[in-house]
Amino acid sequence: MRSVTRRTALASGAALASTAALAACGGGGSDKNEDLAKAIDDLDPNINAEGMPIVKEPVTITFLSARPSTTAENWDEVSAVKATQELTNVKIDFGLVPQDGAGEKRNLLLTSGDYPEAFFRTGVPTGDIAKYGARGTFLPLNDLIESYMPNVKQRLEDMPGVRKALTFPDGNIYSLPQIYDSSFAGMRYMFKLWARKDWLDEAGMDAPETIDEFEAYLEEAVNKHDKAIGLADAASFGEMWSSFYGIFGVANHGDAAGQIDLDPSSGKVRYFPASDEYREMMEYLNRLYSKGLILQDIFSTDRAKFNTYGADGRLAACATQTPAGFFGEVGENYIPLKPLVKNAGDEPTWHAVRAECAGIGQFVMTDRCEHPVELARWMDYWYSEEGAATFFLGAKGESWDEVDGEYTLKPEITEGGKTLDDGLKPHALFMGGSYPGWVTEKWFKGVEGSEQSMEASRMVSEYAIDDVWNPFPLTEEEADRLSVVGTEIGTFLGESRAGFVTGQKKMSEWDDYVATLDKIGLPEFLEIQQAAYDRLG
Repeated sequence: MRSVTRRTALASGAALASTAALAACGGGGSDKNEDLAKAIDDLDPNINAEGMPIVKEPVTITFLSARPSTTAENWDEVSAVKATQELTNVKIDFGLVPQDGAGEKRNLLLTSGDYPEAFFRTGVPTGDIAKYGARGTFLPLNDLIESYMPNVKQRLEDMPGVRKALTFPDGNIYSLPQIYDSSFAGMRYMFKLWARKDWLDEAGMDAPETIDEFEAYLEEAVNKHDKAIGLADAASFGEMWSSFYGIFGVANHGDAAGQIDLDPSSGKVRYFPASDEYREMMEYLNRLYSKGLILQDIFSTDRAKFNTYGADGRLAACATQTPAGFFGEVGENYIPLKPLVKNAGDEPTWHAVRAECAGIGQFVMTDRCEHPVELARWMDYWYSEEGAATFFLGAKGESWDEVDGEYTLKPEITEGGKTLDDGLKPHALFMGGSYPGWVTEKWFKGVEGSEQSMEASRMVSEYAIDDVWNPFPLTEEEADRLSVVGTEIGTFLGESRAGFVTGQKKMSEWDDYVATLDKIGLPEFLEIQQAAYDRLG
């Protein structure tokens, strides 16, 4: 195996920074990994190249880590962390900061130059990965993956699309992903559309199959049931949009790469919120909203309010993972809807398919790392079956056991009416999402894997698109431009979308809306996206 020392890793990082300009112009980038491979030598005698522990004498590595409020306040006391430290002999100084402010804290540290050895769960944007990777601040992981990360290597071999998403135009991988196993339907088809079966039966209605039938059901429910709310979700429409994408033919490759898809007429990348199909979707949602069939404060709602509405039996329909997981017994009344269609006889299609690569920026190693091999091996553990089970369930024997090949939580985890998240809080780290890791049905015990959710996910999967885009990797120059024009476009889209749905922005203003997108910089945005798409082949 090749070996890494701090001396050689930092020397390689400096070499990469000096060749960044050449790489941006199309020259020299392909040599980067070769240069790094030649520089990697002299394995520290304290390191075990394979097996456990990772090191003979303990080492400590410093992170900046975003802590979701749903996780333990002190990760050092979490059974998964304690068990892993004992197994590996590697201690992580997590440097916990609240999740809400983690991005700002990360940016301040990078700007000041006083940053830690790694960033963990801070959601480093693609643009920043490109920028700081080209400058040598973030170390390329290619040779570490090849020589010391067999589990990560296996995941990338099994999921070539994830490898593509991680590999930047200079040929380097700078980060580790959050990935969903392709067979885990509950996670790949997370948000579905649901309706109350008892209210449908009471009205003598079958489960709606067209958008007009769905509208008629909502009207019946809202008019007949006191304080009834037609349609809602828990994320200010964020969990609902994708349920309508397939109906109107937008996001035809999913939305992991952003608000882009392929124009059916030209075969080129398009910004689908500027398409006629998207306009038709806005018109339909505005019609529902204007009739009072969508929660009127939908753009300011949150999970707690949504759960309360559901538990109180007020929601006729909703978009979520599983009503029973959030509403309790009332949630058992809901049935999943097949993908709706515009007209009877149309072929249903489901575009709300999550990419295998859920995010690429949840772990990066910086040029300050004193122990790159040790850290690479520590991170690789979480992509093994044993490590993933520990991350999601806690220490084996403390919070779970393996029974006949199945991972079974101990009864005390949910005793006394505790939620799964509360019960696992002293043991696991997955709560709050946005982690580097490998998610499968076997060890993920969240609501997405519940019986109700899985049944609905398998149903919509029959109508799902096959070719789902992962995020597009970018050059540093592209990332710099998108950080400006993409942000402006995104802000304008959010404001306009809410305006069109609520009627504060009239559909007669559509042409002005599209013209404003062009003025903000949509042509340049699409040029960058097209180039990124073309590189993927």
